[in-house]
Amino acid sequence: MGLLILGLGNPGIEFSLTRHNVGFSLLDKIVSKNGLFLKRKKKYEYSELRMVSGRVILVKPLTYMNLSGSLFPSIFSDFYMCIKNLLVVLDNVDLPLGKCRLKERGGMSTHNGLKSISNVLGSSNYSRLYIGVGSNVMCDIKNFVLSKFCKDEIDRLEKLYDFLSDELLDISEANFKNKVQKINSSNF
Repeated sequence: MGLLILGLGNPGIEFSLTRHNVGFSLLDKIVSKNGLFLKRKKKYEYSELRMVSGRVILVKPLTYMNLSGSLFPSIFSDFYMCIKNLLVVLDNVDLPLGKCRLKERGGMSTHNGLKSISNVLGSSNYSRLYIGVGSNVMCDIKNFVLSKFCKDEIDRLEKLYDFLSDELLDISEANFKNKVQKINSSNF
């Protein structure tokens, strides 16, 4: 089995370290921790590694979040993958900072990145990893997800990314339920 991990975020230095870009940040951690580098295609950057469980493709879209679906279905054919191999990593304001929720499948979402992907694929039948970024009731949601993390939050997230960079790479159909339990019970 192969795994296509799609980390959601917005391209550009101005979005670096924002709450909306946790998917990019996690993939950057996996790339650096494994001595990899990102190659560039027209609509995305990617890296590839081989694990005992199969090939793992890491993808960062070069489109804005709400156009993430434009990578499909061509990205599947580029890497000989299909929807069952897809794991989307994204932010979630309904989860506290440092908490994760790995789901094997999901329904429709209010998250614009997931909406875009589901609309293009005609299905929401793919795995996702939500990373909690906290919430701020005093701030509108758009401004909040585009805000940068403070130093203490970055330190907590670095520990989370380190943990996830180990847990995600050997995910398979056989161990998915165990990974759900381990990841979903973690808290950083």
